[in-house]
Amino acid sequence: MQIGLVVMDENPADALKVVKAADRAGVHSLWTIDYYNRSSLARASAFAAATENAIVGTSVTPLFARSPLALASAAADIQAIADGRFVLGVGSSTRRMNQDWYGAALQHPAPQVRDRIELVRSLIAHRSGPFRYAGRFDAVTMAHYDRPELPDSVPILAAAVGEHMIRAVGRSADGFVGHTIASADNLRDGALPLLAAAAAEAGRSSADLRITTQIVAAASSDRASARRDAAAQVGFYSTPKGYDALFPGGQHQAERVASRESLARNDIDGIVAAGQAMVDDRAVYGSPEDIVDQLRRYADVVDWALLYPPHFGVESQRIHANEHLLIEIAAAARV
Repeated sequence: MQIGLVVMDENPADALKVVKAADRAGVHSLWTIDYYNRSSLARASAFAAATENAIVGTSVTPLFARSPLALASAAADIQAIADGRFVLGVGSSTRRMNQDWYGAALQHPAPQVRDRIELVRSLIAHRSGPFRYAGRFDAVTMAHYDRPELPDSVPILAAAVGEHMIRAVGRSADGFVGHTIASADNLRDGALPLLAAAAAEAGRSSADLRITTQIVAAASSDRASARRDAAAQVGFYSTPKGYDALFPGGQHQAERVASRESLARNDIDGIVAAGQAMVDDRAVYGSPEDIVDQLRRYADVVDWALLYPPHFGVESQRIHANEHLLIEIAAAARV
């Protein structure tokens, strides 16, 4: 299992300092996030230019926040800058985010994701001449599309939580990105069998799928403080009802309700308290030795573990200090 780092700094200049340090240290892969206040693709381009060895990826880019052509063009550009080290991680985002943030309609998420991945891959692969794609949801027609000098492939990993989306990933993507608070058991017993079945139905081998997951990771010599930060992130991410599949059989129902109610009244301490009951199998935290030991539960489940510094309810200085400890862990750990 290779260990990478999701770089969380809000200021891109700070993020680049972290990325350069991580690349010098030998961290396997470096990942950007996408939110209303940051662009995963712009940052990935900067990360690619600032590094020499690490894989650079997005974790994840919303598939419907940009047109297919804009997404494909950006991905091909970044792959050229990275000299083949770029991985495009994508996800559907929620219906509300698509509607309210991006002005996009997401009525049939799983088949729309399959359609969009196929289109983006086709655009990247196309060299010159007319281009036409007519899918169930997406259509692009161009009399001329000429990019012969750019890379013709970019690995596409896709995030999924529920059964239908996991199956869509198994049928269409080059790999899978597990949710930040998916437990190792959830991935092993839930996601992996669905991915394998869907890949087989599509005439593909599940062995060809790259299995990755983000993992909330809080490193500190103060174990209680690290656990608190991890619990804040887990509690926050437990609130959407769309993530019920991460809690099969109604696991932690009371804590999720408490966290949801705390979020509604902006009660950070309440979210932390709820997260404390869920954090032990959905995050890694503590000293570097603690974290390496806890990461072993993912070793037979994923190919790449992406350490995700908690940021909800965490001061920026603590985020930054955590990132530098996680660089040491990611560069040195053998799990």
